[in-house]
Amino acid sequence: MTKQKNQSAFTKHLHETHRIFVQSLNPNLKNFFEGLNDFFFDMAEQAESNALQNQYFAAIGDTRKNKDELTRQFATNVNVIFQKFKSKDFVYFIENDEQTEQTKKNLTLIKEDDLDQKLAINNVIAKISQYYHEELYMLNERYSELVGMGGEIDNHANPIGPDAIVNAFALSLKVLKSENNIKLMIIKLFEKNMVESLGPAYRMVNKYFKKSGILPEIKFEVKQQPSAGHAMNNSINYLAHALSEEDENYKKIASILEHDREQAPQQSYSAENIVQFSQLTDALDQIKVELLTDQELESQQSISPLELKDELIKKLKSLKAMSKNQQLNAADENIIDLVGEMFQFLVEDRNLPETIQLVLSKLQLPYLQIALKDETFFSDKHNNARQLLNIMAESSIGWSPETDDNQVFLNKVKEIVNFILKNHEKSINYEKLIERFIRFDQKLKKRASIAERRTSETVSGRERLSVAKNRTAEVLKKHLKDQKVPKLVREILLKPWANVLILSELRKDDSPDLLFKHQDFVRKLVNAANPDNPNKRSDAAIKELCDEMVEGLKLVAYDIKDLREKSQEMQTCLEEINGVREPEKPLDFIDPKEILKLSKEFNRDSSVGELIENPDLSMEPPPGLKLVEDDAQESASSLKLGEWIEINSKKKPQRVKLSWISPISGKMLFVDAKGAKVIDLFPIELADQLRKNQSRLLQQVPIMDRAMSSIAEKMKQRKAAAAGK
Repeated sequence: MTKQKNQSAFTKHLHETHRIFVQSLNPNLKNFFEGLNDFFFDMAEQAESNALQNQYFAAIGDTRKNKDELTRQFATNVNVIFQKFKSKDFVYFIENDEQTEQTKKNLTLIKEDDLDQKLAINNVIAKISQYYHEELYMLNERYSELVGMGGEIDNHANPIGPDAIVNAFALSLKVLKSENNIKLMIIKLFEKNMVESLGPAYRMVNKYFKKSGILPEIKFEVKQQPSAGHAMNNSINYLAHALSEEDENYKKIASILEHDREQAPQQSYSAENIVQFSQLTDALDQIKVELLTDQELESQQSISPLELKDELIKKLKSLKAMSKNQQLNAADENIIDLVGEMFQFLVEDRNLPETIQLVLSKLQLPYLQIALKDETFFSDKHNNARQLLNIMAESSIGWSPETDDNQVFLNKVKEIVNFILKNHEKSINYEKLIERFIRFDQKLKKRASIAERRTSETVSGRERLSVAKNRTAEVLKKHLKDQKVPKLVREILLKPWANVLILSELRKDDSPDLLFKHQDFVRKLVNAANPDNPNKRSDAAIKELCDEMVEGLKLVAYDIKDLREKSQEMQTCLEEINGVREPEKPLDFIDPKEILKLSKEFNRDSSVGELIENPDLSMEPPPGLKLVEDDAQESASSLKLGEWIEINSKKKPQRVKLSWISPISGKMLFVDAKGAKVIDLFPIELADQLRKNQSRLLQQVPIMDRAMSSIAEKMKQRKAAAAGK
């Protein structure tokens, strides 16, 4: 019943927001279409040719005849969007050439060959997003609340957001028979005359939501840098950093490029002799289709990142967009080179698993188009597209097929890369992609952290037990060495009483006095059981000693019936040794020289028997390794929790993370991405492996920062080499 009620409320609110928005916008839209006549009449009067004038007169007739149909078509398109939103299908538009029988009901974008219209649409969307970011933020949050579980609404999915409305408007122009350049002019007019009309419509819908109790107190917030206590579990909360941070390496690169430009012969740039931006992006789109269609994301590309520039020039020439007398704009060419260098660094970076390298390398084309449009891509370290690449690369550092059940992580990375490849021409909300990826990654890491904690607790417990056994063996060895005692005493001390001592060792922080008491019992029992000891024990002292034995053995759940028998047997034995009673038969004493020589059979029932003769040395570094104070030792000793290394680099490489450092032995526990133990090493052992290149440290610095640093250093060296000639 509750589910039906929620669905009913969802439908009601969706219907009302649809109605309010359309009713608010329709009068202005109707006036806009009617005003097209006057606009094209003015254009016809100013036309520079008869052909152009005829086009404008034709547009007057076309828009006058279809003005009502234009309004109806826009309303129909918006209605389709709301119907899809109702079914929680937030993909409102597809490319024309992607349409199939299943997608016939979907709205489709303008034909792929009309790049100018696409750019115009993107400009209008960007302008609306900027003008009404506050209203859109609240609408997105409220529509997300309306959708409920599984729905995160951004500007793309918002049914009245800029993406939906501008594309719905552009698609309504299909009813016109005019040429594409006429439709392009209408889209630009929409930007000029209709954007202001959206503000009141957005505010009215938000007012309805507030009145209906859907996030009534929500306020627009600019994200600020969080305090340490509120940081996300991720290593860095990228989204909440300051708005920008200048990349010092890019400043060096830009300085070198500027110097090179000043030294080079001056180029004469004009519209006729340089490749236009629209032609450049069109060529890149075609290359993307040729290189990535039906290609597995994990597969090797046919060209390297540095070869893309040559491929682009070939494509421009084949499209007749670049002749012998034409050239790339110098700024565009620098960006193409930089992006090529950046992705070349990525595919050569041994810090990334090879499969992840291949997937992320497919972002070169869309990221090149981002860099060509957005000058902050290189200069601002907190550019969202750049941060997304950093975060995915950083989260992938410990990835391996063996630890990625059902390829969940790999598929998420591929899903994001595919999304960018298919939608990079639109205004992608990279911040939302970052948020979603971080949430996904945190869920995986939470599961791994639980397993990791259990692993470290298990290893810690074993280590503490090992230490307790070693110390127990030392105590027993110290008190039994060269002593003459009966077999019964040795058996009690090295078997059940050893367990009492081990337990007391493990609990010594809470009960230090109890450990001392149980260790002192060993001394007292050995002295009382040695017939050569001149200090004989009284009946009362023997009874007290046996009571102490019973009390201790109860702690290790010694069988009660056996305990009574052993207590009586021990009491009789001690009374005979100390002359309290006459022996019924001669006692079987062990030769002091043989007291610590234990059989394998005896040791099977003793928790410390083997340690008496062969102490456990696993808590100490291998004796053959000598401490060498060098960079390898420094790197091993300064490795921090959570940092990754690669072991077995020469044989079967495996990525492992430092999970825990023993406070007892200093051993370092390394786990895989699922939190399972792989190996534990002393710092001196890791240093030895680093020295021999059997293991290597994996860089934790963001990949874009490392790439920019590498490029800046290479350019600096090239500049120095050129100056030295």
